[in-house]
Amino acid sequence: MIKPISKLETPHKILLIEDDLNYAHLVELMLSDAEQLNCSIIHYKTLAEGIAFLSQNGAREVAAILLDLSLPDSQGFDTLERLIPRFPNLNIIVLTGLDDKGLGVKAVRAGAQDFLVKGYFDDAQLAKALRYSIARNNILRRLEETQQAAHIGNWECSPLDHYFTASEETYRIFGLPTRRPFSCEDLMQPACPFFILLSLQDEAQQKGKVQKDIWISRADGKRRYLATTCTANRLSNGTYLFNGIIQDITERKQAQELKKARDLAQHTTKVREHFIAGISHEMRTPMNAILGLSNLLAQTRLDEEQAGYVYSIKQSSEVLLGIINDILQAATIQNNKIQIEKKNFQLSALLHNVVEVMKHKALEKGLSFSHQLGAGIPDILKGDALRIKQILYNLVGNAIKFTDRGFVKIFIGLLEEKENRAHLHFEVIDSGIGIEKKELETVFEAFSRVPQPGRLYEGTGLGLPIARSLIEAQGGKIEVESTSGEGSCFFFNLWLEKGEPEQPPSLLPQQGRRPLPPNSAFRLLLVEDHKLNQAVARKTLEKKWKNIEVLVAENGEEAIQLLRQQPVDIVLMDLQMPIRDGYSTTKYIRQNLPAPLCKVPILAMTAHAHISQDGSFRMHGLDDYVLKPFEPEQLFRKIEHYLPHIT
Repeated sequence: MIKPISKLETPHKILLIEDDLNYAHLVELMLSDAEQLNCSIIHYKTLAEGIAFLSQNGAREVAAILLDLSLPDSQGFDTLERLIPRFPNLNIIVLTGLDDKGLGVKAVRAGAQDFLVKGYFDDAQLAKALRYSIARNNILRRLEETQQAAHIGNWECSPLDHYFTASEETYRIFGLPTRRPFSCEDLMQPACPFFILLSLQDEAQQKGKVQKDIWISRADGKRRYLATTCTANRLSNGTYLFNGIIQDITERKQAQELKKARDLAQHTTKVREHFIAGISHEMRTPMNAILGLSNLLAQTRLDEEQAGYVYSIKQSSEVLLGIINDILQAATIQNNKIQIEKKNFQLSALLHNVVEVMKHKALEKGLSFSHQLGAGIPDILKGDALRIKQILYNLVGNAIKFTDRGFVKIFIGLLEEKENRAHLHFEVIDSGIGIEKKELETVFEAFSRVPQPGRLYEGTGLGLPIARSLIEAQGGKIEVESTSGEGSCFFFNLWLEKGEPEQPPSLLPQQGRRPLPPNSAFRLLLVEDHKLNQAVARKTLEKKWKNIEVLVAENGEEAIQLLRQQPVDIVLMDLQMPIRDGYSTTKYIRQNLPAPLCKVPILAMTAHAHISQDGSFRMHGLDDYVLKPFEPEQLFRKIEHYLPHIT
């Protein structure tokens, strides 16, 4: 049912192309008498005049065209053929003579909306045809708006009738001006922008219907990704009003590709993490045995030559361990998994810790190693003490490596102080080989090495990039000043919050506690599946405490059974074991064994270096950890820390 057109609406413009002035006047009278139709007539006598008007934006204004097929400048079906290709979306009602009624039918098949025979229609029939045109216009306009919003276009093609039309959105998708006409013959030319539609029509003719996604290259050089559907309708004469729909899904395709790339990157990251963690574990486990046996061997009676061999083994192992640590830390940074904590720490204890760890390497090279803490610095600060220590370890280790004589010095000074923050300046200075000016910009790049004729320094070249990343993650920036042959100064500034003096946590777990006497008697359960590491840990502990009793379990199930039979004072728990791993074993002990067994101190002794990154081991019920390969003194300090009651 056609909705009536209200007289109160803006008049709909009707283009009348008719050379007979009397008939034109008659049409005007019919429309003026038509009820529920509000129209105004624009009249031209020739096809050329009508086309000129439509070309000057008139095509957007008119609701319908009343077209006489017999005009001074155009006769018969040619009149329609000249108009439709140029204005395919206009509603054309053909006016024919009685003898040309067949021509009107042909005109409708070619794309005209309707035809009226002159002298045989009245005002009601004319009004009805125009109301259909106006309603169709509104529908087409809403359809175009919907297509534009959804980036969906459609086209129709009838090769037999030489008819091709496409919606405005189809033109927009292909990057073409909407008024540019194309014919079926145009589609046959490879240079035609719509040439690709021809292949869809050929495929649809074979299959009846085809759906496929295709890439197109527009005239402006942009590539768009289209979802297309083409249906071939077989007519009674054996020919094929092809109907096609296209949708621009470029953004969806790009989003899918981005998601695939993101998923692949995430998967790659996980694989890399597992690989690095696995490699770390597999390398640290035998290195624990190498370093442990080297330490034990060094405590036996050795001649000078043997002692030299043991020393070389230890040095080489430490270099390899440093490489493993650098690679693992670099991978953590690359995966954006740096977590900066803000906790109270004691700056003087932090500096003391760094010096105690690094001084032995400096003394081995005969270097002067000193440190200075400037005046006025709050001793208790809030920040990430672990990251600051890592930075200083890397910078000091680098300085010692590249200094053969002279000194290495750490300096920490106060730049400025605000109500609750302190701006600190850190320096690591050395008298080493220095850096050429041309190399200064690249020293912080991964795997960068300072070239030295005739000498190759060990390491990965990751120390400085790691330090830079950790500093930048805390809002600072590292810089370097250096003179070749005279030494270097690496420096950075950090804003740190002032801590809470009433509860200053110590960085040294043994501080305030007495070491266990050598004759201390206590029972320790070692849960470890690696035979050689069992021997290393047992021997190391027995050399420290003569009266220690070391029980050994090769997996978590054995550990639980041993604990049910006899209590122990502390547990060293490997995490990766067969049958039952360290995490589930610890959880079982905490949740299922009676007191006081369920509260026994449990220290993870593991080759998984990632355990130190976020402190998540506590979530599994573990009290602390010792990283393999372990430093004997560190292991002793941790045991003493958790066994203060042993005498």
